[in-house]
Amino acid sequence: MTISITSILARMFASATPIALAGIGGLFGERSGISNIGLEGTMLLSALAAAVGTHFSNDPWIGLTCGMVCGLLVSLLHAFLSITVKVDQIVIGLVINIFSANASVYLLSVFFRNKGASPTITKLPYVSIPFLRDIPGMSEIFSNISVLTILAVVIMLIAQFLLYQTRFGLHVISAGQNAKAAFVMGVKVKRTQYLSVLIGGLCCGLAGSYLSISYLNMFVKNMVSGRGFIAIAAILIGRYNPVGVMLASLFFGLADASQIALQGTVSIPNEFVQSIPYVLTILVVTVNEWRTRKLSPV
Repeated sequence: MTISITSILARMFASATPIALAGIGGLFGERSGISNIGLEGTMLLSALAAAVGTHFSNDPWIGLTCGMVCGLLVSLLHAFLSITVKVDQIVIGLVINIFSANASVYLLSVFFRNKGASPTITKLPYVSIPFLRDIPGMSEIFSNISVLTILAVVIMLIAQFLLYQTRFGLHVISAGQNAKAAFVMGVKVKRTQYLSVLIGGLCCGLAGSYLSISYLNMFVKNMVSGRGFIAIAAILIGRYNPVGVMLASLFFGLADASQIALQGTVSIPNEFVQSIPYVLTILVVTVNEWRTRKLSPV
């Protein structure tokens, strides 16, 4: 069995999309001083909401809206508990992840009488990119791309502009670096943090929706499969920069695409092959943190 480079690259973009969307969204909260390890759970509930909305309306765009609204509501809860009530941010994220894993199974049984998966649903449209699809050897990569993959690139560019070219971005960064100093300078710190966390929730809503109504055409129990945690790793490796997060997401997408291509072609158990993206995540984060500490002044 031969491995096609173009098919691996096409899978890379598909696998990187939810990681990039969640990572770029979560980046805003991190830069404003609000950590959110609940990206995994937010994506999972959003994926279910998108599937439910699509199933009952038979319109994936309504499903996408449901997923985005769900992401916003979960992030609003996280922001309220973190910023207003001042509960520990790590604890809130863990609670969201645990709650989502269990609530999604229960809601599956409520809506679909099945605790494992939803029925098949209508997917979001796939599009082709003119000119790029006509490049010899590139048609497989640019001829069948999810609209959310293209949207991820647009969101990256918007996020880069917002963070480094606008007053809002300056407020986000200053709130994260020194909230008290930012407040003295007239920055509405709490409002800025709320908006930052909500941006993350919106992007997680898109990421979760992508999994259930674009990458697949159904919701499957625990379908996020650690992508929320990989998105956090992408934020760290990308040095809290939208472009860096996108590049890190492509790296993890390439790892995932490679393990899919290697399944059945190498004489080692598939379970070991499937663990490649997660092992690489640990290694890359470890090396990144080691280099950061080595270069930082003592």
